[in-house]
Amino acid sequence: MRLSFLKQEVVNVHAAALLLGTAGLASRLVGILRNRLLFAEFGAGRELDIYYAAFQIPDFMATVFLLGAAAAAILPVFQGYLVEDKKKAQVFIAVLSRLFFWGAIALSAIIFFAVPAIVPFVAPGFSPDEHALTDTLVRIMLVVPVLFGLSGIFSSVLQSFQLFFVYALAPILYNLGIIIGILFLAPVFGVTGLGMGVGLGALLHLFLQYTFSARLGFGAGAGWQGTHQYALVAGGLKRVLMLSFPRVLAISLSQLTVVALIAIGSSLAEGSVAVFSAAYDFYFVPLGIFAASYATAVFPRLARAAALHAGKDFLEELSTGIRSILFWVLPSAVLTLVLRAHIVRVGLGAGAFSWEDTRLTAAVLASLCIAMAAGALHILLIRGFYALGNTRLPLVITMATSAGTVGMAWVMTRALEGTSPVRTAIAVLFRVQDMPHIAVLGMGLAFSVGVVINALLLWVLLVRSAEHMFGAGFTWRKKELALIACAALSAGCVAYGVRASFSQTLPLITFVRVMVQGVVAAGTGFGVYWAILSFFGNEDVRALRKSVTRRLFSPRRLPEAWDSNEKA
Repeated sequence: MRLSFLKQEVVNVHAAALLLGTAGLASRLVGILRNRLLFAEFGAGRELDIYYAAFQIPDFMATVFLLGAAAAAILPVFQGYLVEDKKKAQVFIAVLSRLFFWGAIALSAIIFFAVPAIVPFVAPGFSPDEHALTDTLVRIMLVVPVLFGLSGIFSSVLQSFQLFFVYALAPILYNLGIIIGILFLAPVFGVTGLGMGVGLGALLHLFLQYTFSARLGFGAGAGWQGTHQYALVAGGLKRVLMLSFPRVLAISLSQLTVVALIAIGSSLAEGSVAVFSAAYDFYFVPLGIFAASYATAVFPRLARAAALHAGKDFLEELSTGIRSILFWVLPSAVLTLVLRAHIVRVGLGAGAFSWEDTRLTAAVLASLCIAMAAGALHILLIRGFYALGNTRLPLVITMATSAGTVGMAWVMTRALEGTSPVRTAIAVLFRVQDMPHIAVLGMGLAFSVGVVINALLLWVLLVRSAEHMFGAGFTWRKKELALIACAALSAGCVAYGVRASFSQTLPLITFVRVMVQGVVAAGTGFGVYWAILSFFGNEDVRALRKSVTRRLFSPRRLPEAWDSNEKA
């Protein structure tokens, strides 16, 4: 079967971001379906608390392996070898995949036997029986970091050739694997079936990216002639370690922050871990669709400008990336805040997931919306530092903000468990004053404060570092950003008005009514947002129109390996 559209290069930043964003949207929609099925089956109770707590350990390992190595280190080193000698690039991927595989297997084996000692720290509020079930789930899912890590290596190859479409499809297959676990394995094996589904999804994620990487000529066996080739790419392997180590530490701290929050949540009312995890998934949808897409598309340009010491180009690309991300994320944050209950009810409201669960999850989601714009910018700003070759400063900032977030979460959850004026004020603010257990809101608020402080520090220090290094000034584009902010607030007001107008004519009784009300309100609000920016000639609106009306893909075909393989 010829899949020629998968073989084409995306050459325009807006086009690349649009493609990645579209695929990201598809992935998030599948993820929402996954969560709806999950919460419909188990509800916001202890079983899902156990699942999400168990998920933290392999997810932590997978995130470190996938993001720490691939995104920050492998891609630039691979590109260097590719320019120099294709065979050398093949050897680099072959050696790296072998070293990683056996290293990951060894680490996973150690974790396998250490699980009973680790789980009490991840979920200190669980009973001994709940700890035992958590142990089993963790052990089942330890295959995930191995598969994800390998997938990250081969995804670097795809990104180097700008095959963003294949790269973006992998998360969809991952979610499909989990859905299979929910529908077919969980009814037979219970909550452990969910762990099996996660493993299946990770396998599908790797299969897709490895298949296309191999067709490009960069499979695990391409160019491999024996262990003596290790010396051939020793310099590249050393550089990968040097580049990735600080990033691995930074990502580890970020993930450990979430793990610590989950640990705090395990000591709260049953379902708190599930509620926070569900709200966090919704919070990350705009970040995964828009922020990650633009950051991925802009990163090669930032790296190229930094390598050429083109300071003006670097700062211009950074400024454009910030504006483009806020163009999408600010209205998303406002509309999510206004329509949070509709989003949660449509996404999760079925089966065992009650209306009380919906309200509490919506409240936590509202607390996370505070940090949505900051979290989105964080994804780009981190890449800006890595493009400059500075991986230590983000690490220091992450260390400080992570410690502050965990400490704040502990204090706030305890404050919300009592009857203090703080609890009363927050309960009224988030409209959950009639609910007995709202301490989980403290986790969301602490997380948001930490993310905002982290992003502000990264923003200021990155701009100063770039200006000092290049001697060029950063263009803040205050008027453009102010216009985007005003348009986003207008969109929120309109959406709120539309939502309120439905309260009598279309009450929230059925799933269809909830969805219709939410879609109409969101659509009207975004329409107003787009109209305002179009009227004032916003640059992103013009660029997106061009990207949609033009051909998104370059007519150039990528490398000859494709054609040769097809003819063979």
